[in-house]
Amino acid sequence: MSAPDAVLGGLWEFPGGKCQPDETLAQCACREATEELGITIACTRPLEPITYDYPHGRVSLHPFIARHISGDPQALGVQTFQWITPVQLAAFSFPPANAPLLALLAKDFSILL
Repeated sequence: MSAPDAVLGGLWEFPGGKCQPDETLAQCACREATEELGITIACTRPLEPITYDYPHGRVSLHPFIARHISGDPQALGVQTFQWITPVQLAAFSFPPANAPLLALLAKDFSILL
């Protein structure tokens, strides 16, 4: 969960952030998981990118299906975290930009395999 005083504060979010100039989108996702949660992941497959316009600016999300490789999650770059199953996603409040991804996951859990 993001900090209450952050933009879109108090909402749950997937690990992620801005890419460094020298990294691919998959490398960025892996780095962000390590920085925010202290875990190592392997991105197994990209999903459709999402673009969303907020009043404060446009965001582009590049979601990946990923596999946990190692490490026990810790709240390093986030206020708190929770490891959940796809069925539990509906019980959490995410930013509006995540709606297409959440709908996809609710519709077809098999994409996670």
